[in-house]
Amino acid sequence: MSDIVYADQPETILYEHPNEKSSPRNHVLLGTWLRVLERQNNWLNVEPRPNRGDGGWVSKNEVRNDPGLKIFFVDVGQGDGAIIESAKGIIVIDGGPNSNFYRFMRHRYKPIIQEQGHVHIDAIVVSHPDDDHFHGLTRLIEDDDFTFGTIYHNGIIRYSGNAGKELDLGIFRNRTISGKDVRVLTETFNSIEDAGDLVDNGHLMSRFNDFWLAAWNAHVDGRLARVHRITNRDKTLSGYSGTQSTLRIEVLGPVPTQRSGRIEYVGFPPPENPKGQASKSHTINGHSIVLKLIYGEHSFLFSGDLNIPAEKHLLAHYGSKNPFRVNIAKACHHGSSDFSVAFLKKVLPQVNVFSSGEERGHDHPMPDALGAAGHHTRGSLPLLFSTELARTAGASRTHYGLINARSNGAVLTMAQMKERRTARTRDVWNSFTVPWKGRFHKESS
Repeated sequence: MSDIVYADQPETILYEHPNEKSSPRNHVLLGTWLRVLERQNNWLNVEPRPNRGDGGWVSKNEVRNDPGLKIFFVDVGQGDGAIIESAKGIIVIDGGPNSNFYRFMRHRYKPIIQEQGHVHIDAIVVSHPDDDHFHGLTRLIEDDDFTFGTIYHNGIIRYSGNAGKELDLGIFRNRTISGKDVRVLTETFNSIEDAGDLVDNGHLMSRFNDFWLAAWNAHVDGRLARVHRITNRDKTLSGYSGTQSTLRIEVLGPVPTQRSGRIEYVGFPPPENPKGQASKSHTINGHSIVLKLIYGEHSFLFSGDLNIPAEKHLLAHYGSKNPFRVNIAKACHHGSSDFSVAFLKKVLPQVNVFSSGEERGHDHPMPDALGAAGHHTRGSLPLLFSTELARTAGASRTHYGLINARSNGAVLTMAQMKERRTARTRDVWNSFTVPWKGRFHKESS
């Protein structure tokens, strides 16, 4: 057996001695990295990485040789930020509006930075160019302790208000699509060279400029390999067209106006005026990158800030096909009321995860979004997680919420940190195996 193993139970117990009757020293989640210090018959003396709690003894039957899939929904306040870890590498999807995501990345990967000198991020996915999704990534890209493979984006440009661009997004043209006259965004960008030209030419929204300037500098320094615009034409994320035993990432959106040729996006109107003029916010949000992750028997949907016209656009494109059905869904737009019930019925997950904050003016997640998400699910005991609800505030500090999803391909578990550590069991997690049967199902059966 390798000197490194990984926990293979929803909550794997590390005992004080090599027997199950001794006292638990730590509870670690499925996929947790463990270094083997000693072997004794069918038992291993292991220790997790620093900052992961105490080591102890674990049965060989409760560990495996690969990490499986781990997904971290990080509490970034009012925004999105997620990390995907698998044997193929690390992927980041969005990074929130502030330093929360960057601080978590520094904390989580500090042991690896100390051991190896740097951490490589295989891909950064910017679902769409809104501050609460990309601004928190700028500091990460600037950090010399991180290197990057590809930054994926949807190609939409954010100009400043004095650039003279329509909706501050670029050039729109009139097009006739499916018998309807619509405004279509025809100006987008693709590569790191395109991004460098945009920065050099000026007139970009300040934070959008800062992000791509950081990316350009990282590229010049040799820490970022490339930048690539993706749509559903790409089918899968490069390097992630995996089989049953490896991670597959399908690109379901955004969907351009045509299947080939120049990338153009429909200008989406607000839902309260579906025949009205295109809206800046609905066009930006509506063309979020939509990813479906598939690992073994389990699937996950990341859909950015989709809204009603965008969801209808996706449903019309895929018709009778339904690629959206998953086990776990990151709720669209932090739990906004701007959602389509028809789309929820297609997704029909067992678990919903809401990423939101306390900032006034948003009020996410909204009561109707919570109710609809709970109603349109699979199973009699669906699970609903919220980064905001997982947060605890004490007299001296705020402990930000963290939602975990873990899969070994056959077992799927969700977990969030307890508000108060249980000293007797050393258990810091509330964990739930999916599908969830209820905490007391054995007692009530």
